[in-house]
Amino acid sequence: MIQVERLYKSYDRPVLRGASLRVNRAQILGLIGPPAAGKSVLLRTIAGLVVADAGSVRVAGDELVGASNDTLRKVQARIGMLFQNVALFDFMSVAENVAFPLRRLSVLSESEIKQRVENELSAVGLSGFEERMPSGLSGGQKRRVGLARAAVTAPSVLLYDEPAAGLDPVTTSRTFSLLREQCRRLGSALVVISSDIDRLLPVCHEVAMMHQGRVLFQGTVPHMRAVSHPIIEQFLEGRTDGPL
Repeated sequence: MIQVERLYKSYDRPVLRGASLRVNRAQILGLIGPPAAGKSVLLRTIAGLVVADAGSVRVAGDELVGASNDTLRKVQARIGMLFQNVALFDFMSVAENVAFPLRRLSVLSESEIKQRVENELSAVGLSGFEERMPSGLSGGQKRRVGLARAAVTAPSVLLYDEPAAGLDPVTTSRTFSLLREQCRRLGSALVVISSDIDRLLPVCHEVAMMHQGRVLFQGTVPHMRAVSHPIIEQFLEGRTDGPL
């Protein structure tokens, strides 16, 4: 579903230095690593929001690096994304926020859009919140609206950048449970960046760890815990000594 090969991207300094990973349909990949490892840039490159300098990004067989605008739009129509700051429109109601991708990308009738919105809000436990404004929502509720908006088009790929940032432990656990349910219900490929690895890892099918713009490891959680690598061990143990 997602295939990234030797991806490079620089701004004032190199950010991605040959990163490679793969994600299958109906699979959750946890993307972890220290700050400035390149995780968010990699996620935005998969979404077609950042243009890579070199390498390959294929989503459902379509190449994004060097793609035409038509191909880019076609691929982005199959992707749902939750940004770290959620990025709800303050001037739109909850229902209007969730409906926004449908109105931009689909040809559904208003009654069909209304039903889709109600279904997704119900899936994240926000039935009856349709007319609320973002200013009247808690942080956890805003993130759940963001999850509903990302999934409302039933995309084949879902990309989440710190979906539980700033949330309390109980709400964080509920958020990751929602991600697992989205994966099961939609059959989508999910890539999830989170610094809360204790709650992220139990819902992942695989995990990829980045360091200095490269993917050091990709595999199952038990495999990662069994790997003898000083950087991975230091990160998982939260130690301040060592090469990280």
